[in-house]
Amino acid sequence: MNLSPLAIASEQVASRPLMDGMTIGYLCTYVPEELIHAAGFTPIRIMPSTTAPTRADAHLQSYTCCLARSCLDQALAGKLGALAGVVFAHTCDTMQGLADIWRAAFPDIFVDTVVSPVALNSPHAKAYLLAELRRFAVALERHFGVRITEEALRASIRVYNAHRRALADFYARRDAYTAVEWYEVMRAALAAPPETFAIPAPQSAPGNRPPAIVLVGATIDEPTLPQILDDLGARVVADDFCNGARYFDTLVTETGDPFDALATRALTRVACPCKHRTLNARAERLLQLVRDYRADGVIFYLKKFCDPHAWDYPPLAAALDRAKIPHLLLETEQVAPLGQTRVRVEAFLEMLNG
Repeated sequence: MNLSPLAIASEQVASRPLMDGMTIGYLCTYVPEELIHAAGFTPIRIMPSTTAPTRADAHLQSYTCCLARSCLDQALAGKLGALAGVVFAHTCDTMQGLADIWRAAFPDIFVDTVVSPVALNSPHAKAYLLAELRRFAVALERHFGVRITEEALRASIRVYNAHRRALADFYARRDAYTAVEWYEVMRAALAAPPETFAIPAPQSAPGNRPPAIVLVGATIDEPTLPQILDDLGARVVADDFCNGARYFDTLVTETGDPFDALATRALTRVACPCKHRTLNARAERLLQLVRDYRADGVIFYLKKFCDPHAWDYPPLAAALDRAKIPHLLLETEQVAPLGQTRVRVEAFLEMLNG
């Protein structure tokens, strides 16, 4: 597979030697990047590699999701040694277990878990999350000997709001970019300092071609599926990924108590399957995406052994069936198998094209 200049650049950003002591890794968009940034660090999303993990097998079962196994494997191989710390969000049992393993394996760095509410509309959720965010801020301050002032936190909120606005503007111009370019922009956006990241111009003109596809899943970490969709002439018009549209959904209020503003965003932003608002919220969100973007079909990109998204799939598929919206389930491990994935996607697109 030939890589575009943007693909090469995004790979270089994601794999570049990190400035020793100045970066903190995180594994989930529920981690408050603004607090890490206000403490003087650059938050960098730790992403799975395309190399099969070997060292992680001594710590995690083979039926653990590839995201957890690959990220731990990179750390054990010394590829994340320049990180001053790693922050987790308690989204599933695997992430909670991974945080404990990380603490034991790397006792000399900062490791913390931000435990945000599961029931987002609970009357107690706001007070609990405010206490948790303040606890996390104190943990950063004590470990690194820094002080997170309200002025610094407001400044960081402005930086990340600008970053999210830029990504939202990029999505508004999405038809000018291929699926691979969309993937590469988002990958680079989560692996670069927000102050310096700039969205490049599109390298090609895909055109306004049918069929239009919505992609759904936890994360998309390698370009096999986007490349196949480009090759077969489909357009990705919307997505529901943690490292896609869910990352920049909802801005943080820039006035008032900054902790309160961070908590409000966390409770009101689009939720992933690890959080709960109402029974049908996820299905209603997906149906709205299909309607808003006039999509012809939905492709679920499910990571094997990802329990929250596996539980999420049956009600979403049922809602699509009731609405007579075609959909395809692709279950993958670390890298989608090229031949099998292409055959299944091609058949699905042929069905959409009639």
